[in-house]
Amino acid sequence: MTEYFFMALAGLALVELVKGLSANGTPPVLQRFSWQMDLAHFMWSNILFFRIVLGVAILWMFTEIPAEARMGVMPGAVVILALWGFIYWLFNRYWVGRFKFLPITQKRFEGVATNKVGMKEQILGISHNGQAKAFPVNMLYYHHQIADEVGGHPFWPTYCGLCNSGRIYDRQVDGNALEFTLVGAVNYNATFRDHTTGSWWRQEVGDAIKGPMKGRALEDMPFEQMSLESWLAKHPESLVLQYDPTFQKQYNIRTALLNYEVSLPGWHMQASPPLVVGVVAGNVARPYDWNELVKRRLVEDEAGGTALLAVTDPEGDSAFVYDRTVDGTVLSFKMAGDGMRDTGTGSSWDCFGRCTKGKLKGKSLTRLQSYKQYVRAWVTFHPDASFFDFQNAG
Repeated sequence: MTEYFFMALAGLALVELVKGLSANGTPPVLQRFSWQMDLAHFMWSNILFFRIVLGVAILWMFTEIPAEARMGVMPGAVVILALWGFIYWLFNRYWVGRFKFLPITQKRFEGVATNKVGMKEQILGISHNGQAKAFPVNMLYYHHQIADEVGGHPFWPTYCGLCNSGRIYDRQVDGNALEFTLVGAVNYNATFRDHTTGSWWRQEVGDAIKGPMKGRALEDMPFEQMSLESWLAKHPESLVLQYDPTFQKQYNIRTALLNYEVSLPGWHMQASPPLVVGVVAGNVARPYDWNELVKRRLVEDEAGGTALLAVTDPEGDSAFVYDRTVDGTVLSFKMAGDGMRDTGTGSSWDCFGRCTKGKLKGKSLTRLQSYKQYVRAWVTFHPDASFFDFQNAG
């Protein structure tokens, strides 16, 4: 009976470890397997059952050990229980999303005149129903999510540090505005649990992968990722989310990480180039090497039957992808100072796709939703991605 007693104790520690590692601190080599999501959801859904069954079994086995032998097993039992307690604390009170990445406590927006966020900071910007708001990426990087309303509608700005990817979703489902809690990282992506149904949602694509709402997807809302300076140049009336002073240290760390990761691949990227600007055109998922795009500032492309234009702002802080067809005519562009010029009419355009001078003045290019993120994350969710060939581009 003593052997079974220690086996049950070891099993208690093991299931706690598997549950924790399945969604928090999972080795990168295991993140690539689809079964990680199945394992994580199974363990998180059934861990209480395992604790109760193994706990009862341990108590029963201890009573079955002869009284004169019980003192002999106590030291080993205390060590294993202490190990279980440490694992429990690590993955349920420390290294777990809802405690490691705390929710924002002070949500305050300011206009450009009173804004304190640096102009070079990257933001996710959204404009809806006549209102524009900017959410600093370093804030989203830490909190992973900041539920809010824009133009009177509930939205869900999110960010995954493992993917370096931002998304904004419509969080209203069946008339209810969902609230979410961070579970952890599964398959290289932040995974959330909604408070209403307990379903698990993937940040990268906004779909419910486990639970009662499995198969449902949040509506992906048009947004732009750029420097705050560029955003305010385009939306001078925008409100800007201000830093929560409680977490200023964490925001500063995320800013340093973002600046570092632009130029040097981190351990979790596992691929080169480290950063891409990705767009889906028709049935083609097209990523552009961020560093190469910044060097060139402008590239013309065709994918999925769409004539594409990828361009950065003059500072190289922001990137945009457009359909370069205007009134049925495919335009060709060249850089011209801080902006660009179409070779057909000689009209001048800014990086926001607006014609500011010339025959086409007042026209605008159609912006396509693009995403700046790690290449590893892009190819994980777009395994058939077709990379733009900078080496052989004109």
